[in-house]
Amino acid sequence: MSRLPLITRIFLVILAMQVMLFAALAAANLGSLRAEIALETRKGAQTARSLVLATIGTLQAAVPPEELMTALPERLVPPRHTSILILDPREGVIREPQAENDSPVSAPAWFATLVAPELQETRVPVTAGGRLRGFVHIATDPTIGIADAWHSIRTTLGLAALAAVAQALLIILATRHALRPVGIIAARLEDLANGELDTRIGLLSQPDLVPVAEGVDRLAAALEQAQEDRRRLQRRVVSRGDEERKAIARDLHDEMGPCLFGLRVEADALAEAASDPAVAEHASAIASIAEEIARVNRTLLDDLRPGAVGQLPLSTVMSDYVDDLERRFPDIHIHLDIVSGLPEPDEATALTLFRILQEGTTNALRHAEAQNVTIRLWTDPAHWRMILSDDGKGFAEDSREGTGLTGMRERITLLGGILELSSGDTGTTIKASLPRAWDRVRS
Repeated sequence: MSRLPLITRIFLVILAMQVMLFAALAAANLGSLRAEIALETRKGAQTARSLVLATIGTLQAAVPPEELMTALPERLVPPRHTSILILDPREGVIREPQAENDSPVSAPAWFATLVAPELQETRVPVTAGGRLRGFVHIATDPTIGIADAWHSIRTTLGLAALAAVAQALLIILATRHALRPVGIIAARLEDLANGELDTRIGLLSQPDLVPVAEGVDRLAAALEQAQEDRRRLQRRVVSRGDEERKAIARDLHDEMGPCLFGLRVEADALAEAASDPAVAEHASAIASIAEEIARVNRTLLDDLRPGAVGQLPLSTVMSDYVDDLERRFPDIHIHLDIVSGLPEPDEATALTLFRILQEGTTNALRHAEAQNVTIRLWTDPAHWRMILSDDGKGFAEDSREGTGLTGMRERITLLGGILELSSGDTGTTIKASLPRAWDRVRS
C-alpha cells in the first residue's frame, strides 16, 4: 500500500472508516429496530386479546349464541402486528377477519430474519349460553413492523451513505487542492534534474509546504552557484593550460630559434672554410639537420599556439587559414561563412573555435578524401555555434575517435560547450556550441 499514490491511500482510509461507521450504524439500527418491533408486537398481541374479549362480551348480548361465531369475523379488526383466526368447530371452518394492509412495501427475507422477534400465540375460548362455541386464535405478525423498519433503515442508511460519499469527495478534493503544490515542487525538482538550475518554485498557497519550497529554491540557487563556480574553474583550467602552452611556445621561439639560426650559420661557415671535402660534407649535413629541427620547431609552435589567435580578429585568422588551405589544396573547395557583425570571443573560446576549424579540415582533407568542405560560424543570444561538414567517405560506426577529436571534445566540455559528431556515406558533420558569457566587446 505504501507504493500507492497519497490520494489513493487517503481515499482507501476514508473508505475503510466509512465502511466501519456504516456497519456500526447498521448494527445499532438493527438492534434498536429489533427491540422496537418486539415491543410493538407484544403490545399488539395484548391489544388484540383485549379487543377480542370486549367484542365477545358485546356480541353475547347482541346476537343469539348460535350466531356468535359467525358475527365475530365481521366485528373484529386485527390490530397492527397481529393476526386473528376464528375456529368454529361446530361448522368445522376457520374464519379470518379482514385486516387493513397499510404497508404495501415488503422487506427482504434476510432483513426480516435479522429483526423478526419471537412469535407469540394466544388462544381465547368463546362461550355463549353456557356452552363452548369455539376459539379465537391470536398470533403476533411483525410483517408490517418489519416493512416499516426496512423503509426506515433504508432511508437512514441511504442518507448516511450519501453523506459519506459527499464527505469523502470533499475530503479528496480538499486533499488534492492541498497537495497541488506538491506537483509544482516535483516539477521543479525534475527541472533541476534536467539541468534547468534557474527554475524556482516561489510562493505557495499551502503554508505547510512553504518550508519545503523554500528549501528547494535554496538548493536550486546553491546548485546554480556551484555550476557557475565549476564553469569558472573549468575555464580557468583551460586558460591556465593555454597560458602554459603559450609560455612553452615563447620559450621555444626565443631560445630554440636563435640557437638553431646560430648553428646553421656556423655550419655554413665551416663548410665554406673547410679544405677537406669530407669536413665540408659533414658541415652541410649539420646545416640540414638544423633546418629540419627548425621546421619541427615551427610545427610545434603552431600546434602549441597559433600565433595570430588573440592578436588578430578571429574572422581574419580563420579566413587566412582557409586561404592557406586553398593554396595548398587547389582541387578542394572550402567555403567559409562567418556571419558579419560578430563580437570578438574571449581568447580561450577563440582558440577553441580555431582548433575545431583546424581539426575538422585536417580530417576532411587527409582522411575523408573530401572534395567540398563547408564551415559556418554564428552566434545566438547565449552561444557561439559552428558547423563544419564535408562530403567525404565518413568513418565506420565502430571506429574510435582520433586523439585530436577526443582532445577537442574534452576542451569544449571544460568550457561548458557541446560537440556533436555525425558521419555517414554522404560525409561527416561536426557541430559545436560554446557559451558566450565571456565575449569581449570590440573597441
